[in-house]
Amino acid sequence: MTKGKVVAYRLLQRAVRAISWALFQPLIVGAEKMPKNGGLMVICNHPSYLDPILLGAWLPRPLSFVAKRPLFKIPFVRTFLWLTESIPVEQDAPDRRALRLSIAKLKSGGVLAIFPEGTRSDHGRIRPGQLGPALIAIESQVPILPCGLAGVYQAWSLESPLPRPAPIALVVGEPLLPQLFPNTVNRQSLQALTDLMMADIKRLVAIGENLLNRSEKHFDLR
Repeated sequence: MTKGKVVAYRLLQRAVRAISWALFQPLIVGAEKMPKNGGLMVICNHPSYLDPILLGAWLPRPLSFVAKRPLFKIPFVRTFLWLTESIPVEQDAPDRRALRLSIAKLKSGGVLAIFPEGTRSDHGRIRPGQLGPALIAIESQVPILPCGLAGVYQAWSLESPLPRPAPIALVVGEPLLPQLFPNTVNRQSLQALTDLMMADIKRLVAIGENLLNRSEKHFDLR
């Protein structure tokens, strides 16, 4: 990410933090676990359109995203994706270009956020993880930072045209090391790493939901 884009990113980050705090009073847990340097793949559940905005607002380092190609045609979203130097990907077909660009970004020391479900969750229920993120992780051999978002589907459900005030939580876990898996890519190693990533995401989401239930007296849910 260029220096100018980083400056713009930081300014936008401050503004989004203020807005998200006013709307959601988010509980942010474990953000300090994010490695300060080097290539890093961030993974997270994907309950709503808010997810990339919240990750970008509350994680310390600037993020790039892997995003569906049609999103790059939507005016405001296109600007956000350009600013974050995000990578377009074909959703329903193998995309070797996106794979190559993702690995290159990680090997060059960038931070790339990917939603392993491939699309938004099924009415807040986490979908099975796709194998692509595991392939990128094993090929690039960078740490994987699992995150879990809780309460976000209640803030912006599939049926709602706009988000509404609701408590949310972002829980960050310990980095996973793909070096623990074979460097030779096969379906077994990809599935094993995918299962590990999704189990960690689900665990972090559950922690976030428990935190919100304990703290709901602090929020006005009307």
